[in-house]
Amino acid sequence: MLGKIKSHLHSRSSSPAPNSQSFALEAARSICSTISSLGSGGLNVPGLQAVGDIGCKIIDTVQQMKDNQDACRTLIDHIANLMTSIRSVIGECTSAGIAGADVDIGLKADLERLNRCLEQVNQILQDLTGGSQVRKLFSSAGNAGRITECKEMIDREGTAFSDTPPAQPVPPKIFYGRDELVSELAALCSSGKQQSVAILGAGGLGKTSIALHVLHDPQVIKFYSKNIFFVACDGVTTVHALASRILRIMRAPSPPDTHPVDVLRSFLSVSSQTLLLLDNFESIWDLEQEHSAARGLLETVDNATTASFIITMRADRPPPISGFQWTWSQTIPTLSLESARKLFLTFNPTFCSTSFDYETLDKLLKELDHVPLAIHLLARVSSNSSPESSLKLWQEKRTQMLSLGQFTKDRFESVDVSIALSLNSLDIARYPEAIQLLGMLCLLPDGLLQWRGRLNTIWKTSGITNLDLQRLQQFALVYTSGDKLGVLSPIRHFILQHYPPDAEHAQCISNIYWGLVDTYARVNFGPEYNDSVNALNPELGNISNLIDHAVQCCPTERILHVTIDMSWYLYCTFPSTDMLDKVTRMVSTATPTVQALFWEISGEIAYKQDRYTEATSSFTQARTHFLDTGNYLKAAHCSYMLGDILRMRDEYPAATAMLTQARDQFLAFDDPAGLGRCLNSLGDVLYIQAKLPEASAILTEARGEFLKIGEHLGATQCLQSLGEVLYMQLKYSEASIMLTEARDEFLAMGEGVGAAQCLRTLGQTLQGKQKYEEASVVLKAAQAEFLNIGDRLGVAQCLRSLGQVLSAQKNYSYASSTLIEALHQFQDIGYRYGEAECSESLGDNVLAQGQRTEGESLLARARDLFLEIGLEHPAARCSRKIMDVDGSKDDNPESGGDEIESSAEQPETERKDPEIGGGDDHE
Repeated sequence: MLGKIKSHLHSRSSSPAPNSQSFALEAARSICSTISSLGSGGLNVPGLQAVGDIGCKIIDTVQQMKDNQDACRTLIDHIANLMTSIRSVIGECTSAGIAGADVDIGLKADLERLNRCLEQVNQILQDLTGGSQVRKLFSSAGNAGRITECKEMIDREGTAFSDTPPAQPVPPKIFYGRDELVSELAALCSSGKQQSVAILGAGGLGKTSIALHVLHDPQVIKFYSKNIFFVACDGVTTVHALASRILRIMRAPSPPDTHPVDVLRSFLSVSSQTLLLLDNFESIWDLEQEHSAARGLLETVDNATTASFIITMRADRPPPISGFQWTWSQTIPTLSLESARKLFLTFNPTFCSTSFDYETLDKLLKELDHVPLAIHLLARVSSNSSPESSLKLWQEKRTQMLSLGQFTKDRFESVDVSIALSLNSLDIARYPEAIQLLGMLCLLPDGLLQWRGRLNTIWKTSGITNLDLQRLQQFALVYTSGDKLGVLSPIRHFILQHYPPDAEHAQCISNIYWGLVDTYARVNFGPEYNDSVNALNPELGNISNLIDHAVQCCPTERILHVTIDMSWYLYCTFPSTDMLDKVTRMVSTATPTVQALFWEISGEIAYKQDRYTEATSSFTQARTHFLDTGNYLKAAHCSYMLGDILRMRDEYPAATAMLTQARDQFLAFDDPAGLGRCLNSLGDVLYIQAKLPEASAILTEARGEFLKIGEHLGATQCLQSLGEVLYMQLKYSEASIMLTEARDEFLAMGEGVGAAQCLRTLGQTLQGKQKYEEASVVLKAAQAEFLNIGDRLGVAQCLRSLGQVLSAQKNYSYASSTLIEALHQFQDIGYRYGEAECSESLGDNVLAQGQRTEGESLLARARDLFLEIGLEHPAARCSRKIMDVDGSKDDNPESGGDEIESSAEQPETERKDPEIGGGDDHE
């Protein structure tokens, strides 16, 4: 026999010669050749020679992949281990004197299946040696796909040749957020009643960990004693093989020529209380030809009254078994934020050192959807990285970074491998529409809301059917939560990287959301506005992501219109240019009309965010394009906005000139709304210049123009400004009445900025009446409203008034810190008038404490700022204060600043938000 084996080995000299990198290949070849020789020798076992020969062919194929042998080495190791196990089984047959014709029929069937399996593996590897397929193999997707598939195929068949029961695993020590669930299941399993438990969910949620903790719970161990068995279902391709594995693990005798399921039934019928865990049961259930047999296996266990069982399964529902009900079946949720944070920091305890680090960690955990496997892997791979760099790397690499090794094929060491296993079960080639539906859903980070109705739309406009959804649900690639159909973050990013939807299907899902934008984005304040908010707010993340995808894959002008409309909606709710930033590179090639609309909304949002330089640039470009397209009314609106920006930047002569020009244009167009806005802003300029009678007259005229056409927002803004004029004229009671009326009207319209501004001025009227406690309460309430709507200027103005109140209460220390905070905010915004006011108030505050030198310096700074912006009256007031200080130095060196003229009652510059859009975009 030995001579024959040597002869057979030498006969394969045509194989590539070994080199320093191919020792493992040649060792595996030697084992395969031995198996082939045994099959053609004295034993004459059917199929054995073919298995050895195809093993050698696989090694030849791998050796041709010279640049990629490291990636395939694990595969070769598995083949070598398999052949070694076969040789051991054949050796036992030889020792027992069993002839080839008498070999167990089960062994012959196993060899036949193994031969078919190895033929498929060889074909896959040959396919991968060609062109781009090789590169695909060694991308993360290929590594998690085809190579893993080959290894898993070999491992599944190899279980038939393993005699030694695998060691029973222990539960992980690091385990958070599942204690209540484990306690519930442990109590159930040890209740004395027969149990059938299904722990369901996507890969990486920790189903196996939960089950292992149940198996090792003291109550469970006490009840079942040593009759607790963990059986891994991965790697088996028939129920016959699974039943054999169960029997080996239970160390039950298995008579020859008896079906292992029958043996299992007999064994369980005479056993004491037994608990069986079938882990990853989907491995056998997903094989359609094994459905009936798998159902029969579960029924066999259930029919044994002393046997209970648990399955873990990548699915959203357990196998339907007639004749019994699952006593417990649930899909496992992701971790809570607290548990997710604990899990991460256990593996990476030095990750966070500041409160900002914890905020960054929470963002990372949210990106991972609190999936335990993803958290564990991220914590491990980010052990030497800062939170900021880890977040940036995740945003760049996504699931590619969630792996403990470049070539790992262990589902517990790579999220990609774990997801690829689920996709293998999905059978993409056979069900192409299912992967398209999954890709469409992955474009929606917030999930498909109202999913039943919207899926009906998808069914009608694509080739996708409800069967495709059921298939995704079957393998837990999607989940439902109330009215939401979603995909967990790691799966979503993996699918978008490797299996994104094609253009037709991406457009199908996008059209649903573009329709939402068309219907709701441009709804103005009124009865229908709440419907708009309810429809769009939950979908902001989805719409934003769909815009991103469209810009990358199908950048049409339609996307610009959608983005512009959505940005008007954001202008009214959460002012942001985030969506506009996504499409900026498309603007230069758009039509002049679209360019004008883009720069108009860009300017409106920048103005609302106090970014006046950007707003000026945007409105200047918008005006140019409106003029080019003959939309002179829109061009006039841009002129008005440019004038109002000049007003906000304290450039009052230039502001007056631009606003007057815009006013004349609106008069020529007979546009009362535009005319009213210009008059309102011109009145505000007169107000800030302390020309109060003139301001009152022009504001009254502006209010009349607005009332003519029923434009309540503009009329209310004029009412607000008139109340502020009364405040400056020290007519506090009349001012309070008018401001309260204006605030009520703003609130009724949902106009938060105007309402908060009125509240702040009402606080200042109380300050003017020296009701400091009440003033402080009202000003703090106004500050909170400004903070809630993100109005930095309003917040700074409230801080300045609060500082003045504190100073009047002789709480100088707190007054200084509050005024300094306000000063810094004004400087950050670039609002020189506010900076000048704060400098003056700070000067008053330090003078009141007897700090003359510092007080004079601050007042001089305030005087100079007022002069720079053309305000002579407040500049003169600062000069008088400096002279008063100089004059009192010799006469009364101990004097404080109590007699110094107060700066508390000074005009405020308000930003007035125009009517949405400033007119009809389609004129």
